[in-house]
Amino acid sequence: MTTNDELIQYFGPEVSKPEITSALNNLLRLYAITVEELFIKWEQFSQNERHENQTALTVANIDQFKKFLQAKIEKYANSVGDRSFNGGLNNDSVSSSINKKIRPVRVPNSSNGSMFGFSLQKSPMVTKKRKVEVKIEHDKSSQLDFKSEGDNSFNYDTEVKSESSVQLSSTSSTPFMSNSKSSNVVSGSILDSLNPQNMEISQGLLIPGENPKQHIKIQPYYDPSKYKFRTMRQKLVDVSDVLDEQIEIATKLIQDHYKISPTSFGDPTIQSQNEVYAVGRIVPDSPTADGFLNIQSLSLETSRIGGVGRRIRLNFDNIEEVSLFAGQLVAFKGKNANGDLFSVKEVLNLPYPDAPVSIEEDIINYKELLDNNSSKIVITSGPYIAENSFDLSHLINFVERINTDVRPHVLIMFGPFIDVTNAMVMNGTIPEFPELKNQPRTLDELFTKLIVPILKMIDPAIQVILIPSTRDVISNHASYPQDSFDRKSLQLPKNFKCFTNPSTFQLNEIYFGCSNVDIFKDMKEIIKGGNTSMRNRFDRIAEHILQQRRFYPLFPGAIRKITIPSEDRKVYRHISGADLEVSYLGLTEFVGNTAPDVVIIPSEMNPFARIIKNVLFINPGRFIKARGAKGTYAQISTSCPSTEGDSLTRLDGDEVLYLHNAWKRSRVDIVTS
Repeated sequence: MTTNDELIQYFGPEVSKPEITSALNNLLRLYAITVEELFIKWEQFSQNERHENQTALTVANIDQFKKFLQAKIEKYANSVGDRSFNGGLNNDSVSSSINKKIRPVRVPNSSNGSMFGFSLQKSPMVTKKRKVEVKIEHDKSSQLDFKSEGDNSFNYDTEVKSESSVQLSSTSSTPFMSNSKSSNVVSGSILDSLNPQNMEISQGLLIPGENPKQHIKIQPYYDPSKYKFRTMRQKLVDVSDVLDEQIEIATKLIQDHYKISPTSFGDPTIQSQNEVYAVGRIVPDSPTADGFLNIQSLSLETSRIGGVGRRIRLNFDNIEEVSLFAGQLVAFKGKNANGDLFSVKEVLNLPYPDAPVSIEEDIINYKELLDNNSSKIVITSGPYIAENSFDLSHLINFVERINTDVRPHVLIMFGPFIDVTNAMVMNGTIPEFPELKNQPRTLDELFTKLIVPILKMIDPAIQVILIPSTRDVISNHASYPQDSFDRKSLQLPKNFKCFTNPSTFQLNEIYFGCSNVDIFKDMKEIIKGGNTSMRNRFDRIAEHILQQRRFYPLFPGAIRKITIPSEDRKVYRHISGADLEVSYLGLTEFVGNTAPDVVIIPSEMNPFARIIKNVLFINPGRFIKARGAKGTYAQISTSCPSTEGDSLTRLDGDEVLYLHNAWKRSRVDIVTS
């Protein structure tokens, strides 16, 4: 495929004009980036111009786009010094079957196709301490509702996080110093809203001092014992079983949804003149493939039953539009006429999962709990300290506003609370804390002596849910899926609940799905078709999540690397990323093949709230920026459920069941932290 063909693939037919083609080719040569990377930056430029759709491809707009790229380079150079352009612009950096019936969430006519994790004994994770020089690259998102400023990347020496026995060196600086790079934006300012016409922001709990009442009932829907496995002990046989079973489950879904006879499925790796249906996983056509893939470099990996696990190259010449990614479970109709490749004639999309419903009795009970008022939920995502200091005043001020002004019923806090890749943590340059009588000696004590006292300041009437990150310094479980924190060992009060990563739970009738791995940044799509590429990238990824029925469908998972300089070459070492525990990927599936009402996936991309297939997708954004500027959080206000009026949708059937309609009843605000 020529460069001009790639430009048409990503930017659409408008790019075929000679003056547009020439201008974009000049940008590709000038900045030495790929067509896909140029398109991602064009999307970001378009959104910064506050257009609902993409900015028109005109010579004048491309000139402005060039200025936008130049400004990005200059800003990057000012913040990190002498670095290459690619270092600042490219993004080359980085369910289990639960034998517990979901109640009151019910799913009509659904079958549980989730997989089982393998039962292994729990043992502590042991990691090593090492000293390296780091160069970590971050990427900024496109297709967002508003622009979020912050540093893109940074350099520092690192000391990779270890077991809690690591000793912390200290300096004389104080952690409560004010940060000169804090944003001038007023905390609590609403930056953007989804469904602002629904309601005014709910008032939340009663005023401080009145008798508290539990307005929100929290019900988790996962088996905590399945997350107690030993990490970094994967067996190839277990990995192959899980990956194979994923394909078989997808085959059953396709067969039932499209009413296809089992005899119509065939082995796509065998030469035949007959068309067959084939289900498998998208993989690169070369085991050494690295970086961005294209539509000509893909193969289909079959299951043991469907093709003895073999792979066959794919040909999409007969397909006009498609969006694919590595690890995607797909279903095709086509034939392998010459034995070398499978020519795809039709793409069969996986069906979307069912929506959760509740019985009438439960809806009435939840209405009484809320006293016929709306609910308020606040969502934050770490890190909660900046890269260049241990200034905790921002978190303290936030807790004060939560207690006095915001007053939510529930506060959901995602880690990392202290990031293992934080420059000061990795360097071991932890400051001394004059406020503390005994200085922290380990990373665990760093959290319990600094963060826990602030968390305890949260009003006991507010229920708090903590969801870990694989980058949390206090987590002994550094792979995904991830076990929860231990509330008792952290000395947290009873209004705190520690959930796993990912986790599914109910807040009254609303069904939440939460995952703390950045799929919106990690997923690199392979797109064919102008109309497909013109759609919002985050909408496409959200649809993939729903169709794949997993919170992180990408495989293999993305990684973050550090660059270790040497005399003759660069050496890269992995420090963080998705860190998939493949044997237990069943724990990352939707429970009961049911789509949550609300999916929360924090991302380093700009914050957003979107409605995809009647599901609310929310990225609350980062609580604090790398250099200490104010970040964002998300706030959900949902009207009280009622069986009267059109608040809920009643389903026909013998039993009275209601769809929750959270996407219609909720207002979501992105707020400055």
